[in-house]
Amino acid sequence: MRQRLTLIFLGTASLLLYLGMTALSREFNWGQGYADRPILSYLALYFALFGLYAGAAAWVLKNPRDRPSFWVILLLGLLFRAVILPSQQIQEDDVYRYLWDGKVFANGVNPYEYAPKQATDFKPLKIRDPEKLRQTYDERNVRDLERLNELKWENDTALRFFERINHPAVPTIYPPLAQFVFRAVALVRPDSILALRLAFLAFDLVALAFIVLTLKTLGKDPNLCLVYFWSPLIVKETFNSTHLDILGIACLCGSIYFLARKSFLPALLLLALSVLGKLYPLVLLPLYLKEMSAEKSRTAYPILGAAVFLGTVAALYAPFLDIGRKAFEGLRAYTVHWENNDSLFALLVYFFGDVLRLKSVEGFPLSTNLATFLSKAAVAVVLLGTLIYLLSSGKAGEERPDPLPTRTLKSLFVMMALAFLLSPVQNPWYLGWSVPFLCLFPHRSWILLTGLTGLYYLDFYFDYQEIRQYSVWIPWFEYAPFYLLLAMENRARLKKLFARKGRPSGTGEGPANS
Repeated sequence: MRQRLTLIFLGTASLLLYLGMTALSREFNWGQGYADRPILSYLALYFALFGLYAGAAAWVLKNPRDRPSFWVILLLGLLFRAVILPSQQIQEDDVYRYLWDGKVFANGVNPYEYAPKQATDFKPLKIRDPEKLRQTYDERNVRDLERLNELKWENDTALRFFERINHPAVPTIYPPLAQFVFRAVALVRPDSILALRLAFLAFDLVALAFIVLTLKTLGKDPNLCLVYFWSPLIVKETFNSTHLDILGIACLCGSIYFLARKSFLPALLLLALSVLGKLYPLVLLPLYLKEMSAEKSRTAYPILGAAVFLGTVAALYAPFLDIGRKAFEGLRAYTVHWENNDSLFALLVYFFGDVLRLKSVEGFPLSTNLATFLSKAAVAVVLLGTLIYLLSSGKAGEERPDPLPTRTLKSLFVMMALAFLLSPVQNPWYLGWSVPFLCLFPHRSWILLTGLTGLYYLDFYFDYQEIRQYSVWIPWFEYAPFYLLLAMENRARLKKLFARKGRPSGTGEGPANS
């Protein structure tokens, strides 16, 4: 009991800080007082929360299984979420696009077909240049845009939220699972951030349940779920910033559980749903099929698994594909133009662009210039090379035990982690996809990174204070300590690897020749 008091103290202190964050959020008012926003105070709260979280994670790792502690973890994690649910958005504004997409879809309009700006431009075009309107849109388009214009002006809240949509000239980029969730929320309570957060809470609890089940399946301490459930990154980015990643994360957690149990078809179904929440986990598909191919008694199993995956993706995309390739227009714009808070990718762009002077060469697919194209190609080569290595590791045709060993699941973590580190966009909430894996593999470097990514918000402060020259240094403070600790954690492994490579042939371990 005395040891458990430490956990209760850390959780109670965290709860008070979340209450403070909710109170502080009232000072983040949209469209006003940017220079006066208490961003530094927010960062102080976030890093204090991370310190308490790190202490709690260390406590769980050091103490043996304790069932009452599990209920403490669950109760306090729920309280963290309860107190931050009514908070105002701190800086982030993606939620307004989610709410708009949901209303558009709920009113029978394809959310991928029109950018919000088209709804804004429709009335002036109709009044001032009806001939151009007829040339640009057919009768169905006109009906759709009439309806979207009505939705925009439906009430004061609808108009206010519509005007907060970022990148209004770009059609939505969010995949079908997200669209169906947005639609469901819009049907219940349109223009409600709280309703959307409550929907996200349901997925969050599903993620927690699957994490606990996976830990039990692998014979690990269920209390390690704290690494996910108390994570300030997860709590802030899901229930204050209201980012949609939890939809795909929950499905991925379920997929990992079924994979560990060797229930491959449910695993692939949930992996497909995870990809339909956000495209990140697509890199894991070959690893799933590798595990299925080890089932000697079912030689056609990987083909069936691929069919389940592709069929699920096709079924959920089907309602939106009546507009053809236009359904992917927003995603294409994102792929070409978005780059933010990146580390390794930024170094690649610097090398190809500034060192080799290739930025001025334009006209390359999915890139603004040759430097960016070569950087993306380098990322693809590294990811593909890593994937080939992971696919080739282990004995060919080796029968897998039930449940699958943790080293198999470690391959999934490696791919998801590497995809994040090499991404042109390393927003903090993207790291949330790796947090469930930290319950299985609680590496200090990665837990540290969930705290350091909070520095991302410092960029807003420098912008509002008109000292943007300092922003370029933020990723260095975010990622340099992480890479240093990551190298230290893997130092012994690297030494062993180099020692093995340097060992003369014929001097392997084993009994001496007689």
